[in-house]
Amino acid sequence: MKFSQVLGVSVIALFGLVTTAQGQSLTSALAYAYENNPEIASSFLSVRAARQGIIAAEGARLPTIGAEGSIGATSTWASGGQSWSTSDSIGIGYNQTLFDNNATSAAISGAEAQYDAAVYGARNTEQNVLLSVIQAYVNVVANRRIVEIRQESVGFVEAQVGSARDRLELGEGTQLEVSQAEATLAQSTASYQAAINNLRNSEANYQRWVGRAPGSLSGGYSYSSLIPGSLDAALARANTDHPALLASAAQLRAAQYGYEETLASFGPNLSVTGQVGAGGFTSGTVASQASISLRLSVPIYTPTRDPSVEQANIGQIQTQLEGFATRDQIVEAVRQGWAGIQAATAQIEAATAAVAASRLALQATIDQNELGQATTLDVLDARASVASVEETLISAQSQRTIAAYSLIAAMGTLSAQHLGLPVQPRTVEGDVVVPATAPAAPADAWGNLR
Repeated sequence: MKFSQVLGVSVIALFGLVTTAQGQSLTSALAYAYENNPEIASSFLSVRAARQGIIAAEGARLPTIGAEGSIGATSTWASGGQSWSTSDSIGIGYNQTLFDNNATSAAISGAEAQYDAAVYGARNTEQNVLLSVIQAYVNVVANRRIVEIRQESVGFVEAQVGSARDRLELGEGTQLEVSQAEATLAQSTASYQAAINNLRNSEANYQRWVGRAPGSLSGGYSYSSLIPGSLDAALARANTDHPALLASAAQLRAAQYGYEETLASFGPNLSVTGQVGAGGFTSGTVASQASISLRLSVPIYTPTRDPSVEQANIGQIQTQLEGFATRDQIVEAVRQGWAGIQAATAQIEAATAAVAASRLALQATIDQNELGQATTLDVLDARASVASVEETLISAQSQRTIAAYSLIAAMGTLSAQHLGLPVQPRTVEGDVVVPATAPAAPADAWGNLR
């Protein structure tokens, strides 16, 4: 086979990789992961558990009603001898707190804030999982392309080895050319096997995040409509929409309500207690009885008050500092994503030009070799240069795709809703998962992203 024929096969194969055959789309992979990934399901259960926390906190305002019963015997010794008496009663008891210095109100508000934090935490988990799915999908597509390129390189070098041996037999070549071609073939084969290993690893990572093995992947990506026009716009979007930042704000509210609850728990408490029942069954003198009482408790000295209040205050400060750290991480992620897109775009432009130039150089070297003006090693080096820049182009394209989706995630908009995935939204007890309270602007707590 002539070198020009092998080159033609390689070029056609590369264009075939760029225009991948129809297969499973990224959207279908994301939808499947959204519905089946255990991390998303676990975060959803955390939301359900947090909802129960609100119900439990609201229960402190409701009365406690319970059935009561007792039976006993008493022995008495006196000068006249020993005597026995019995007592028994059954009834229903009632207890309700009328005033607890607003501790219950603070506890309910704190539980609602914890619920909000769970909702935003679930959204953040959703983002992280979907981003991992995208990375796995892109890596599988890219590694499959690289495997095919290196397979083409092996075929090219094999043809070169055969041609070198034929020229040696005809007395037109040298043993050195044959040895160089064989050495290059060994290197190309090793590189091909390494690409297969990388592909297997990426396919295993894909199965982990998506939940099924990758079939034929289409490799089509559509993210341009989700990318803002400037870095400032991306930072502004992250400041209002990123679920991790909203979760941090909700956790800070929960810590503040926890502090209020701690203070209130050391204040006055007013409760009502009632009981109705009957007794005297064992003695035959059955009598009904009822009672009601109000109880007011006003703490004067509680040794645990000051350390408990200080602990709650430290919790507020710590939560706020964690929010600052979250904000800084989001700023970093937005800037990295934006810079990654710019850098990958420049690499794609350079690699595209390099691919075209290296193909022309390879064809020229092949023509020179057929005229005896270039050696076999020159041809092999030219072919290796083509494969290298083709892989560089594929890598740059993959990096830009991942950087784009990473930026979308850093802005807080990498969700099933924003991506338009064909899935049913997650619900809690039949209701769509939404925060219990309107989200406070994170800027109130953390300052604008910069």
